[in-house]
Amino acid sequence: KGAVDKLHEDLAGLEQILDALKDEERQLDDHATGQKRIEELKAEEKKLAAEHEKIERELRLMDLFIRTKSSLLDKQINSRFELAKFKLFDVLVNGSVVPCCETLHNGVPYSAGLNNSARINVGLDIIRTLSRHYGFSPPIFIDNAEAVVQLLPMEAQMIKLIVSAKDKTLRVETE
Repeated sequence: KGAVDKLHEDLAGLEQILDALKDEERQLDDHATGQKRIEELKAEEKKLAAEHEKIERELRLMDLFIRTKSSLLDKQINSRFELAKFKLFDVLVNGSVVPCCETLHNGVPYSAGLNNSARINVGLDIIRTLSRHYGFSPPIFIDNAEAVVQLLPMEAQMIKLIVSAKDKTLRVETE
């Protein structure tokens, strides 16, 4: 029985060595598969980097197009007005352009900083430009007309509402 036991022990030892070798072979196969996958991923990375550069280039071109278009649109619209100018686009800190619409007179926003006279004349300029564009001259009511020394000339009927301390009743004057 001793020789058979020794052969079983030797066989068990050899099976352990065989299992260890098979394990090493699996590790080598896994390593080879991993290296192949690394090469595939490197090739894909190069492809994606080239695509990313292409997309970045297209985004820069789109941004340039939007900036140019907004600048041309600004110029075209603002050329039609005498006093009123419109800020139609805002450039954000990140460089992107967003639409807005702010009326300006000599760089001063209509909503903040203009006196009554300038506001009334800017409003008349807008009415005059739109009237010419649409071929229609509506009657124009001007409230607080006493605030304006020189009204913008208009091709329309103007009804000026003026506060007068001496007049206690409504008075109508025509020119």
